[in-house]
Amino acid sequence: MIVDMHTHWGAAWADQDQTDPSQGLKIFDSYDITHAILMASLALSDNAEIARDNDRVAEVCRRSGGRMIPCLTVHPCHGVRAVEEARRCIKTLGARGMKFHPWLQGFSVMDKTMDELAELAAEHNLPVFFHDGTPCYSMPSQIAGLARRHPRTIFVLGHAGLLELWREGIEAVRRHTNLWACMCGPHLAAQKEYFRCCDHQRLVWGSDYGFGFADPISYRLGLLQALKLPDHVMECVLDKNPRRLLRLAGA
Repeated sequence: MIVDMHTHWGAAWADQDQTDPSQGLKIFDSYDITHAILMASLALSDNAEIARDNDRVAEVCRRSGGRMIPCLTVHPCHGVRAVEEARRCIKTLGARGMKFHPWLQGFSVMDKTMDELAELAAEHNLPVFFHDGTPCYSMPSQIAGLARRHPRTIFVLGHAGLLELWREGIEAVRRHTNLWACMCGPHLAAQKEYFRCCDHQRLVWGSDYGFGFADPISYRLGLLQALKLPDHVMECVLDKNPRRLLRLAGA
């Protein structure tokens, strides 16, 4: 069984299928993906779409029979409004995680509202996912600083440093026990180093599926399989770790 820890309901899917997840679920079925955390897309580049996108993601997940898990987003620069929207998503929409994209959204993780949101996440046992690997706002070391300030909150490097900053990501994960990494972007050699240097109990896998109609699942899953990890490690990364992080049945 596989839990995909990085998917989106992108504009292409929203335009074609509105809030009907059936086609996406068929694709997941072809890869034995049982669950996927679903993140916003339109809201990451258009502040006016934040509430609507949170509602849209929640509805898609509701119609998926529990297989898709909603992950909220807000813009920290909105201050009190951002915290209120996050609370609404948790209490009303059943959000099970938070997602931020400092590079697209254009904010620093040092924003004081980010501290409030991190504490809100800790209060509700929600993991906080970040786009990372692109300077100047989305560097693993910056997210590590946030993890250091909020030891009760679990943070996830959504791309494990991507192609250039993966070494920085490894060092960050090694130093902070509340920081995880998602194998969704780094090349094969980088992933090999993650598994050599880091606690595999804090590593998960994701496809970044859903930004468009292209299917990245086969490629990203193939990279992980090419590492020829022991069976028990693969089971942790693809199933046990994400279930534990998201508090899913079977964790």
